[in-house]
Amino acid sequence: MTDVRGFELRKAEDILRSEGYKVVSCEVRSKKGVPDGDDKRVIRVRLVESENTVYLAYSIFKTRIICA
Repeated sequence: MTDVRGFELRKAEDILRSEGYKVVSCEVRSKKGVPDGDDKRVIRVRLVESENTVYLAYSIFKTRIICA
């Protein structure tokens, strides 16, 4: 299984599905979250081999650089 920690969520899901895994994703965030966040990144990966399923936890980050 490819280590997808830090990957953009959609890309991580695509990679794991192409390797034959079922993928379940859920968001992890603080109560307020990140205002104007635009970048979903995988922060935790858990494989349950008996189910052939990978559980991804992701957070939303604000990564756009704004120059003044």
